[in-house]
Amino acid sequence: MKYSGFLLATVGGVSTVAAGAQAADLPYKAPMMAAPAVSWQGWYAGLSAGGAWQNMGAVNQEYAGTSYSSSSFIGGGQLGYNWQHGTFVYGVEADISGLTRGFRMGASEVGKGDMVKSDIEWLATFRGRAGLAVNDTLVYMTGGLAVGGVKNTFAPNGTLATSTGAVKSESKTKVGWVIGGGIEHMWTRNLTVGLEALFVDLGHSTAVTTPVDSEKTTKFSNQAVIGRLKVNYKF
Repeated sequence: MKYSGFLLATVGGVSTVAAGAQAADLPYKAPMMAAPAVSWQGWYAGLSAGGAWQNMGAVNQEYAGTSYSSSSFIGGGQLGYNWQHGTFVYGVEADISGLTRGFRMGASEVGKGDMVKSDIEWLATFRGRAGLAVNDTLVYMTGGLAVGGVKNTFAPNGTLATSTGAVKSESKTKVGWVIGGGIEHMWTRNLTVGLEALFVDLGHSTAVTTPVDSEKTTKFSNQAVIGRLKVNYKF
């Protein structure tokens, strides 16, 4: 009997060793790594293009309290940085854009009536941004400082440029404010696309002319509503 017990113990030990050896021969599978969460934090740069609807309020003896608007193309580039805490994303962005011809109202021939022209020729904004990110989509509000090149012209009685003081045209760099919001989607880990809407107010300009008939003071308001598509590369 003692030999049978010894035999059973020996067979059990050999079986255990064999099972261990077979287990060692099986291929090893590493544990699955979880995909990293979407991150909006970091530097980004990109391009933008869209439309600008410029508003001009021409206020003088003939255009008292009347406002007009026209559309133009706007295109440029931007640079910014985001911080992220959980789903809360905030950051800063600076951009600069050029605009096509703005608003022109009235006649362009001598003796055919007054002509009023207003252009925002270029625009730069320096803004803060804050919003909420849901996975790969960010919804945000934005606002800050706006700086733009504005050209305002008033020509009494058409293009009566031969009269002293008749045509008044001023180009100024104006400082104002901007506010808006947008939605941005992370297409890939390095590429985002978004839509943004802004309201820009660059304050007022005044042009005083001294035509043959009487002196006229024209007060311009320099405002624009902007809608644009943005494409950014995230570093």
